[in-house]
Amino acid sequence: MKHLAEYKEEIHSCSKCGLCQSVCPIYKITGNDCTVSRGMFIMLRGLIKGDLKMTNRLNRYLDLCLKCGACSKFCPSDIDVTDIIASAKAEYFKLHPLEKIISFFQKYFIFGMGISILKLLSHNIKSKKFEKKVIYFGGCSGKIKGNKAVVKLLNSCNIEVITPNFQCCGISFYVRGDMESYNNYKKNFLAIVEKYGITDIVTTCASCEKTVRSFSQDINVKNIFEYIRENGLKLKLKKKKRVTFHKPCNIENYDDIKWILDNTENLDYIEMQGFDECCGLNGISKIKEYKIMSRVFGAKRNNIINSGAKTVLTSCLGCETALSFYSLGRYKAEDFTEFLVKNL
Repeated sequence: MKHLAEYKEEIHSCSKCGLCQSVCPIYKITGNDCTVSRGMFIMLRGLIKGDLKMTNRLNRYLDLCLKCGACSKFCPSDIDVTDIIASAKAEYFKLHPLEKIISFFQKYFIFGMGISILKLLSHNIKSKKFEKKVIYFGGCSGKIKGNKAVVKLLNSCNIEVITPNFQCCGISFYVRGDMESYNNYKKNFLAIVEKYGITDIVTTCASCEKTVRSFSQDINVKNIFEYIRENGLKLKLKKKKRVTFHKPCNIENYDDIKWILDNTENLDYIEMQGFDECCGLNGISKIKEYKIMSRVFGAKRNNIINSGAKTVLTSCLGCETALSFYSLGRYKAEDFTEFLVKNL
């Protein structure tokens, strides 16, 4: 991660065209240019020049960003907005002790003690042995749910699954600006991979996939759906199920997911409106911004309900949590991998 000042050229390359306004979920609600990347870049350029200070007000706009990356994908200058905002958050993190307290609580009580307690309910099985071996990085999702679904599916593809005791990928600390914690998780991951000497990594979570892929160019990270499609695994549900699917912002292999949705027998897939729009996960903790975030949540909930499906599938623990959080009992959110194994 570069310091904010090192992003000076990227920030300057923003042409202020305003195309990001058309895809930013928060700007569509607020109409406030400070909540979209071009407006943030004006503020951050002032921060780098010394004309502005890293105040709570500026941080509010950084926090309103959902980190969905929609603006980056639509940016004609190909600017990675999420990285720049994370770098700005790192500057804020250094200056405000309260941020360190929140991060400490998050690390030891939510991702530490909380995950450890939920791990007691996880379902783990031993993989069959095959010539081809992959390491399963389950992240927090793997600790909570275990490896059963991944092992069963990949064993069906004649692939052995190694499941080391990894920690979190650290993405939540990255977007908070706690780079020390994030880098510690990165070091833990790379040390374990080096120990096993296996460079093929499989994930089931889009956020974990994107994060660990950035750790090193020497590892080959794939989502489980890529392996399923590559091996032509034929899937058939025990009985017909109607579902819709929420595409996580961080997913990079949606074509493989779509192929499975379309080719699994007895799976009645209905594509909802806005299936690829952000679920609003990063807005769950923003109680002060409830009026704004409730509109993001409400739009996604209505799209799921209007699809006519009672089950929404996804492939990110964060998305699954957010979709469940504001379902109001109108539908059930499930991890796609877990859903397949449960119903095959």
